[in-house]
Amino acid sequence: METSELLLLLTLLGAWSGADSLKLPHYIKPCSRNDPDLNACAKQHAIQAIPQFINGDPKYKVPPLDPILIEELSVAQGSSNFGLFFLARNATLWGLKDVQVKDVRIDLQKHRIEYDLFFPVLDVQFRYNVSGKVLILPIRGDGQGNIVLKDSSVNVGYDYDRVRKESNGKEYVLPKDLKLSIDAKGMTIHLDNLFNGDKFLGDNMNTFLNENWKDVLADVGPTIGEAMAQVITIILSNIFQLVPYDEAFPDKV
Repeated sequence: METSELLLLLTLLGAWSGADSLKLPHYIKPCSRNDPDLNACAKQHAIQAIPQFINGDPKYKVPPLDPILIEELSVAQGSSNFGLFFLARNATLWGLKDVQVKDVRIDLQKHRIEYDLFFPVLDVQFRYNVSGKVLILPIRGDGQGNIVLKDSSVNVGYDYDRVRKESNGKEYVLPKDLKLSIDAKGMTIHLDNLFNGDKFLGDNMNTFLNENWKDVLADVGPTIGEAMAQVITIILSNIFQLVPYDEAFPDKV
């Protein structure tokens, strides 16, 4: 599911110094690729830029990032614990504006960039359809749903190629293979209208899901991570199309 974040990979913006025919926004400060402490510089500038960048910037093809609309989240699998089909549409993800940048690692030789991020709360609201079983118990329903992840540590990493444009002879960064993982310290989940609105069965299933949130997160977490990665990939690709490599990572500032 890699087509459609988050987000804050704007941390990378901490290392940018210009754009193809565009000047960088005033809130993004550059870092030299020869800076012996490039990672620390990128982290510091990312922290400074995010509060303004999170609101979006149409000039750089960046939409508002809090909330983010995720068109689809789906889980379809069979295992000893889970044998279910879960589909959420038009999911709205809140909480990105409160991101804390813990670390940035940029390896220009290996063409690799990674971020360690922390979110106090990530709140996902959606319309869902579910059928199958969860930890041997049957489940089915169709209605509104809500998942709240608490104290989430998020790792984002991707490789990139350097591609030369024939139009101007300049090299640009092309992000690829972006991966995002989530490790939360807690999670709550609520699904309305389970079992055709049967309150007794629905309340008990919601209680069961929350008591076993770690098992639920093991299945749902990667799906949320993939959806966030899709958004981030598009945002990065849009911006990198405007910023030549030598301006993104200048010799000196």
